[in-house]
Amino acid sequence: MSSSLATIAVGSSRSRRLAALLATGAVVAGALTATAPPVSAATSTETAAAASVFALLNSERAAHHLPALGWSTALVSSARRHNVAMAQANTMSHQLPGEAVFSTRISQAGVPWHSVAENIGWTTNRTSTGANGLETAMYDEEAPDDGHRQNILSTSTRYVGIDTLIDAATGKLWLTQDFADVAGPSSAAPATLSGANHNPGGHYDTATGVSGHRVKVTGWAVDPDRRSQPLMIAVYYDGRYAGRYHSTITRSDVAASRHTGPMQGFSILVRLPLGRHSVCTYPMNILAGNANPRLGCKVVTIS
Repeated sequence: MSSSLATIAVGSSRSRRLAALLATGAVVAGALTATAPPVSAATSTETAAAASVFALLNSERAAHHLPALGWSTALVSSARRHNVAMAQANTMSHQLPGEAVFSTRISQAGVPWHSVAENIGWTTNRTSTGANGLETAMYDEEAPDDGHRQNILSTSTRYVGIDTLIDAATGKLWLTQDFADVAGPSSAAPATLSGANHNPGGHYDTATGVSGHRVKVTGWAVDPDRRSQPLMIAVYYDGRYAGRYHSTITRSDVAASRHTGPMQGFSILVRLPLGRHSVCTYPMNILAGNANPRLGCKVVTIS
């Protein structure tokens, strides 16, 4: 089993390979104007695998009390192009013949970065489980061969774009994670989320009593200033503060219809006293805006 950073073999029943790079500095002038040819869009299965890796990565960061990374559609575009290139060449590398170095590729996606990083890998397990296995292998690295882990837990980057490509020709799932300190451009937002006050919005779906004197609160929320970043959700009952919780549930319907990141949903468990309560939810504003607007209130009985 190899232990080098450029090519790390992990596991026994499935084949996996990983590689990582990190760069810091200023963007090269003129790189932003470069244009890459179009590539095929990710399938729903590939998108689900990427979203699963995103959730796992942010849970790993949370274990170290690090903020969740936001989702960047520009970085996803960069990652997708690189996966296509690796699959076509059936070669894992940060730079294939005729391809720009990874930092320039990210610039070409329109990201004016000051710090960027990239993790790549492949596995013959072409499922979300296989993709998560690559992420776990990266996170479980130990120094000095821990380049992937350092990228995952970095405080120099704030956004990530993750793409998986399932390739029948090579029998592999290819994974690319591109990190940056800025998000870059994203698709235009629907009018329903682009209000002049920049306050977050969303929908409060359900409030259901469950075992253990708890209520399960579900819905989704998006801030128009950071529509790719999961939000904190504040919960109140009967006018009393219950707590703030991360919204990190996959909502592909929201991502598709409102051009957001994949993790804009929330499913929160809150312990409440016995009895009948009015439970209200509020998404926390990130940048501009002047309020944390109430998504709504629902009545639930805890017995």
